Amino acid sequence: MKYRFSRNAHSALLISTLFILAEGCSTQPVATSPEPQVKPATAVESNVVEPSTIEPKAMAALQKMGGYLRSLKTFKVSFRLFKDEILLSGQKVMIDGASELTVQQPDRFHFSTKIDEAHRDQQFFYDGKTFTVYGNTNKFYASVAAPATIPELLDAASERYNITMPFADLFIWGTDKADPTAIKSAIYIGPTQINNVTCDHYAFQNEDVDWQLWIQQGDTPLPRRLVITTKEEEGQPQYISVMDWKLSPKINKQIFSFVPPKDAHKINLVANEVESDNMK
Repeated sequence: MKYRFSRNAHSALLISTLFILAEGCSTQPVATSPEPQVKPATAVESNVVEPSTIEPKAMAALQKMGGYLRSLKTFKVSFRLFKDEILLSGQKVMIDGASELTVQQPDRFHFSTKIDEAHRDQQFFYDGKTFTVYGNTNKFYASVAAPATIPELLDAASERYNITMPFADLFIWGTDKADPTAIKSAIYIGPTQINNVTCDHYAFQNEDVDWQLWIQQGDTPLPRRLVITTKEEEGQPQYISVMDWKLSPKINKQIFSFVPPKDAHKINLVANEVESDNMK
């Protein structure tokens, strides 16, 4: 969750660093990190109210949303992204970008993300057997054998290669991997409109981040907007994602498999020193 234009900062997303360095330099030094992540939570039953309030309605909303997301067999979601960067001068600037995720459960996805100011323009392919990362600008790609399901792949990519997908939380909410104790405060703010969709606005606090979530009302409790404020970073930078969903879209299955362009260059992913058995 560290977004700083700093010469000495270290990127936790190794493959992004490789692609970004090859795709060009900005007028300010850049260090790229994974998109902010919050630890999702399941519903909590408690009769004790801490000084920072935990409202059962807010926690139950996360549980309901997670259950609904796991019930979707296919979907496409577009993300409009805005995030703060801190210049070496200390000034905070906001940059924006766009991402798109296409999913066919349980074992296929395609993810693309583009942020011009960060020189990021990448695609991620997963077809149930192979996971591929491709840089659209420099034409570098890397492919590795992958486990059999999306959750297993997300875990293995993070553990073995330090690749943390910004959308990973969509597959964690309401599962046994969620950590309800990470949430120190959970409150309901009220109803509002996000792109003409009626949503309920919730606010949460973790130890190091404040985050807000807008969940669509009714029988389709989709996350429509997410705001994360990193409290421990200088300037408390924010990450904002606005989501547009298409349920049961028509999908060309070829989108999940990577076919190298003629001018593409293959490289190898560098694994962590402690190897995972999930991806080799």
